[in-house]
Amino acid sequence: MPDDVISPSQMRAVEAQAIESGQVTGLGLMEIAGQGVVAACCHRWPNLAAHPATAVVLCGPGNNGGDGFVVARILRERGWSVVVVPVGWDALLSMGGPQDLGHSDAAVNARRWRDSGGVSCPVADVSLSTTGGPVLLVDALLGLGQNRPADAILGGYSDLWRRYHAEGSCNPVLSVSIDQPTGYDPATGAALGTLRFQADLAVTFHRPKPVHLTLAADGMPVRVVDLGL
Repeated sequence: MPDDVISPSQMRAVEAQAIESGQVTGLGLMEIAGQGVVAACCHRWPNLAAHPATAVVLCGPGNNGGDGFVVARILRERGWSVVVVPVGWDALLSMGGPQDLGHSDAAVNARRWRDSGGVSCPVADVSLSTTGGPVLLVDALLGLGQNRPADAILGGYSDLWRRYHAEGSCNPVLSVSIDQPTGYDPATGAALGTLRFQADLAVTFHRPKPVHLTLAADGMPVRVVDLGL
């Protein structure tokens, strides 16, 4: 493994050490990560920096989803039309059930999205073909925590993608995955299950992970964001 590549477990240890030392907080890391993802997207697609567009952010139940909520908030503050598709956040986001779901850093950012009036809806209610410009589709589902097939969590996304193609829309969809596309083993780069998120760009943090060697070899652009650790 190249010297600059670290394993997911090493990445978690680096983050934990930085938080325990007081160098940064978990919320601070999420904020830096979200800012980095937005900057990477604007670098990859410069027209997004000049013209606010539409974003659909798929937020999973862990810290990767927390990064997604930060991205959604930043884009909304920049004048974008943003909708979050929450996976595992239904209760907290008033889509049924009680109004709270823990006090993790990810939950704090989910509540910030909810309390600021951010729009959330099930993936079945999302259309990628109703706007006049590009749509940024953000994969913040599982990140480096994947260790088993993600077919169940990706099923709704695949249905959304099929609907988009069936409608014959001319709206370009630009897709970015936070840390890595859902459906891969981050420690090996091997495919997990039968479904994988179709990303045009992967944005990871601090150092590349083994999965990024596989993605880069397959031609996917990978951008590494410095967290200051």
